[in-house]
Amino acid sequence: MSVHTAESPVPAASTPSDPDAKDKNRPPRGFKKLLGGNRALSGGALLLVSNTLVNLGNYLYNLVLGRWLGPEAFADVSLIITLFLVFTLVAMTMQTVVARFAATESVGETPGPRLAGLRSYTVRWAWIIGIAAGLTVIVGAPAWQAFFHTQSYWPFVILGVAIPAYFAQAVDRGMLQGMMRFGLLALSYQAEMWTRLASGITLVALGFFINGAVASLSISIFAMWLVSLQVTRYLTGNGVWGTERRQATIAYAAPVAVAMIGQIVINNSDVLLVKHFFPAAEAGQYAALALIGRIVFFATWSVVTVLLPSVAQRQHQGQPHRHLLWLSLGLVLGASLVVSGGAFFFNQLIVDMLFGPAYLSVAPLLWMYALATTLFAAANVFITYRLSLGQHVGSWLALAAGVLQVIGIIFFHRSLQEVVVVQIIIMTGLVLVMTLYELVIQRRERAHKPA
Repeated sequence: MSVHTAESPVPAASTPSDPDAKDKNRPPRGFKKLLGGNRALSGGALLLVSNTLVNLGNYLYNLVLGRWLGPEAFADVSLIITLFLVFTLVAMTMQTVVARFAATESVGETPGPRLAGLRSYTVRWAWIIGIAAGLTVIVGAPAWQAFFHTQSYWPFVILGVAIPAYFAQAVDRGMLQGMMRFGLLALSYQAEMWTRLASGITLVALGFFINGAVASLSISIFAMWLVSLQVTRYLTGNGVWGTERRQATIAYAAPVAVAMIGQIVINNSDVLLVKHFFPAAEAGQYAALALIGRIVFFATWSVVTVLLPSVAQRQHQGQPHRHLLWLSLGLVLGASLVVSGGAFFFNQLIVDMLFGPAYLSVAPLLWMYALATTLFAAANVFITYRLSLGQHVGSWLALAAGVLQVIGIIFFHRSLQEVVVVQIIIMTGLVLVMTLYELVIQRRERAHKPA
């Protein structure tokens, strides 16, 4: 098995039981044509609605904690959440890799044994890596407390207990994606959000404060794992994931992991470094700023999820696909600029309404942070597009930008504004480089196109 293309978060492969099979030979029209087919449209639309609700719930969770805990305690909770997002590097790599191969193996007759073999192989490694990561967090809790200046080491212990289950559910979510079980996949995200929101509000209200907030995060991990575990109902037989398939899986994981590392570093290194370099109150205010500013990225991620899954399939079939890149970029920039404009004109109102007067000192920086996030959201379109074509250039550029961001903040952090300016400069450079790269490639393709 060769690894030629990379799938976007929602694979576009079909199964023998595809309910749209009768429409396969019917040419898609309108917006469905832009998406490359109605299968990607229907699955992407379902996840779009689900992810929008999940994002709203997660923001409500953070807003409640920000108001109830105050800047200093919220800084500790935000730190734990940010560290948790770092672990999504491994989890999202696993999910993307498994989704790609699950989609491939779902095609054809009797896919059950092959899918069972894929899950058996990947989930075993998920538990091994997860247990090792969890023990690292738990055993090193006193050291993490000292480095990040938190009030207690217990939040690290509470998070570490749930990390193995978090990695295991990533495999099962990947299976659900690849097998096109979009309903159950969406349900796992809903279970995560509602469990976190309900348990977080309850535990903090009962007086557990920081530990209660982190405990709600761990509880939600187990909730979504139990839902995603239902994928085993659709697996039959005891297939073996052979040597050739294992090698292909590992080879495919490498560029995906590089892209995820770059994304995680860009999205989270600023919060971690601010927590290290600045007083607790300022770090908490910056955490609130970052939380609001990242609305741009998470809102446009759904656009990328819906529009780009068909790129790999169209490339494999020899069909044109570059228009999907520019269409996606236009939609992302359009949505992002609307949010950034609101952050510019209504920054005081937004911060006060969402977090309260204790956070108003960072309100003037909101539009700048939204601009930095807008630039990265645009860059993410290029990264996903190239990864979908099995090309790694975007992954390495994202990683380089993440490293430069860390170096820049380490040397330039006299104020919170300086931290944000560093990110704007680096993200501007990333977008310009990737845009020029695409234009050069497009010009070369046109030059070599037969007359």
